[in-house]
Amino acid sequence: MIRHSKLPKDISDRIKSASQYLEKRKDVIFAYLFGGLAKSDAKPLSDVDIAVYLDEGVDCIDAKLDILEDLTDILNTDEIDLIILNQSSLPLSMNVIKNNCLLVDKQPFVRHAHSSLIMRKYFDYHRLESTILKRRFYHG
Repeated sequence: MIRHSKLPKDISDRIKSASQYLEKRKDVIFAYLFGGLAKSDAKPLSDVDIAVYLDEGVDCIDAKLDILEDLTDILNTDEIDLIILNQSSLPLSMNVIKNNCLLVDKQPFVRHAHSSLIMRKYFDYHRLESTILKRRFYHG
């Protein structure tokens, strides 16, 4: 959600430039655009939601700061939510997988394996969560 300023009018072109930037980074294995812009449902309060999966062994914090700084310049906005899929929560990862537009896919097998793992874990988690919530509802 927007915090300080509206997105630039040419955000679609800028996202293409961001995709090219992410493609050139050696540490980015795959990347998604997700949220309102990915669904072509951008509203006045929309921000740019990008999720990246980094190569193993990369310092995720340093990489996130570096990528975020560069994306801020490329997209000409501070309204960016950058998610590192290697470290994101299960519900957030599933949301990214369900509602995305693929920006970068250097290793399709790794992307498919990651998506499959997240979906399997999520469905197990969701079943357990439903059981717990029902039990709480009925027993207080």
